[in-house]
Amino acid sequence: MKSIKKRYVFSHEESICQVGLMFHHIIHYNGNTRHLKWLFQTERKQMMINFKRFAVHTLLLVALVALIYVPSFALISFTGKATVSENFSDTARIGSIPVSGLTRKKAKPKVQEAVTAWSKKTPLTIGTGEDTLPVPTELISFDINQSVKNASLKKGGALRVTLDEEAVSAYLSTQPVTYSEDQNKAFKEWLITSSQGLEDGNFDPAATSTATNSSGEVVSSVTFTTRSASEDQMIEAMRNVDIKAGQLMNVKTYGMDPIAGSYIGSKLYELFAKTPFEIVERMPHDKLPDDITLGYDVKIDEKTDFAVRNTQSVNYQVVATKNGSDVTLELRGTSFKETVSAVLEAEKTIPYRTITRYSATLSAGTSSDTQAGTEGKSIELYRVTKSNKGEVKRLLALDFYRATPAIVTKSSQEEAPPVVTPEPSEETTDDSTTNDGTTDGTNDESTDGSTDGSTDETTDNGTPTPDTPDQPSAPDKPDTPTTGDPASPAEGEGDPSDGAVG
Repeated sequence: MKSIKKRYVFSHEESICQVGLMFHHIIHYNGNTRHLKWLFQTERKQMMINFKRFAVHTLLLVALVALIYVPSFALISFTGKATVSENFSDTARIGSIPVSGLTRKKAKPKVQEAVTAWSKKTPLTIGTGEDTLPVPTELISFDINQSVKNASLKKGGALRVTLDEEAVSAYLSTQPVTYSEDQNKAFKEWLITSSQGLEDGNFDPAATSTATNSSGEVVSSVTFTTRSASEDQMIEAMRNVDIKAGQLMNVKTYGMDPIAGSYIGSKLYELFAKTPFEIVERMPHDKLPDDITLGYDVKIDEKTDFAVRNTQSVNYQVVATKNGSDVTLELRGTSFKETVSAVLEAEKTIPYRTITRYSATLSAGTSSDTQAGTEGKSIELYRVTKSNKGEVKRLLALDFYRATPAIVTKSSQEEAPPVVTPEPSEETTDDSTTNDGTTDGTNDESTDGSTDGSTDETTDNGTPTPDTPDQPSAPDKPDTPTTGDPASPAEGEGDPSDGAVG
């Protein structure tokens, strides 16, 4: 037994492979339980770690590592030969500004220069369609130092942008309409994003608005009476018309009849004149038609139309309500920030002139009214906008209708001079007529020897005739016998064949 104990006592320095030999003896002494117990106790003691020796060895190892590496780090830091590069990589950008190969110190002035150039050109606008306003860059402030400091040398970083909330609210309050909470939020997000990238762009508030319904507030209205079936059809087609932000509305979409279109168009003109909507197209007639209000004339034909544009940031709706022939047109939606009204002023009447023409086809001294004259008219339409800043009055239209001259046509023929018919003169004769209608062949001519040369004549009934005007004296005549036959020869002259009295 002693020999066995001595044989299996081995020092700590011996190879662990002795364990295999130990198990061999365990198998060999399988029947000796007491011996096996002693064997395990001995091996456990021999295999226990010597903590004192382990601690000494560990301390020596740590001291050796410190002795090697600490002086090396101190030397590297002192010489500066192992410092990390402070230059940005070739792909690095701060915002949209490339800073490749630059140090942070050199990158700052380059970023500042780019921000200044972007701010000066006023790159941002707000509005719908063509009605846009510039967005002042003073609403934004850039923290360039912090942007460069926080940027990664490999990838770069974003520009740090800060909004002036009070300035932004004040700016939005100057817009034509009141923006909703969603629109205000969307505008601020767009402003930050555009500024960080130094981008150009326009913020369209209509992109964030939703369509209004017929329950919106009535912002303008007009009432009238339809006159024809064509006008009724147009009103029926306009019962509910949505006008989105920035969208056009024109009359020909709802009917092509020129007379009905002109009448309905004039009522739409009156409706939208009281709003901030833009009048895109409108043409008046040469002569004001019947039943159309002076100042709201609209001409619709194959070449002309009436159109308006919604310049607001929200949608509106035209609602037509019909009761028999009575119609009410309403514009519904968000109330306008300012009070808008339409005013007609400077109405004038222009007198007409009269034109005289001549025609040979008319009888001399006659005339005819070829054309009746009509007076001309003119009027001015103003849009008045009232806000907390005061009142703005803008001329919307000036309608002018020229006067129609009156035309009178007269005869070009000369009038004939008046014909004067003189009274016939009565000849004084002494021929008397007997009651039986025979003449006695004698002339009872006698003169009274008066100086006035007048002759008193009497009729067969003894009534004197009126005096006749003086007649010029006749040449002297040979005396005639007062008795006898004038054709018979004178007494004592012999035979008539001897000669006649000359």
